[in-house]
Amino acid sequence: MAKHDGDDGISRKRPVVEGFKCHETSRRENGLLTVLFHATLPTCHQEAIRLSSLSFDCREPSCGALEDGEEAVLLSDEDYQVDSNFFDNGYSLAGATGFKVWTGTRLLIECLAWPCAGDCSRLRELQQRISHGARVLELGSGVGVLGSYLAAIGSEVLMSDLPTLVENSLKKNIGRNAMTEVNDETFECPQWLSNDDAKRIGRGWAGCASLDWTQPVESQLTKD
Repeated sequence: MAKHDGDDGISRKRPVVEGFKCHETSRRENGLLTVLFHATLPTCHQEAIRLSSLSFDCREPSCGALEDGEEAVLLSDEDYQVDSNFFDNGYSLAGATGFKVWTGTRLLIECLAWPCAGDCSRLRELQQRISHGARVLELGSGVGVLGSYLAAIGSEVLMSDLPTLVENSLKKNIGRNAMTEVNDETFECPQWLSNDDAKRIGRGWAGCASLDWTQPVESQLTKD
């Protein structure tokens, strides 16, 4: 990303985050190619949760989320698939963008999960809250990279998106990164997230819910 200096000559570009790496791999299932997006977790959390990275199923390679030198998947024309969810209720071309990872995902992870010496006091406060049990509601979660990442470092996260994204992406990726064994009673799922889809990821919890932005939000709220 290009460096931008303000009128006072001070750089507005945040320093490169050392240690945070992403890359893509691919696999074929039943003749269809699936892209896997991988993101490493901060070293300070890896030992405590015995987890070094998260991975996510995507339908297409990411857009602007990889740095130079990070492994990327390149698809041929034959690898691109017809969108099987195109005619789902409430789905649209805008919703289809949720099946891939975008630049903003990486930028938010770097800012919220990887503190830098020059971060302002407000950002440092948010970073502390996120790693110490903050309740987070994410709108437009897509494949779930950001929400799952914040959960892994200590937050309680409710991710939301169109029903098609929730059923065909979010639930799968939450399950992919969930801890397989949760025996400690201190790991009890937070009541506000309590549903079959909420899972322990790293030091926190992640759940998901459908939110159709073509319909009034009030009609989709529950008493809980």
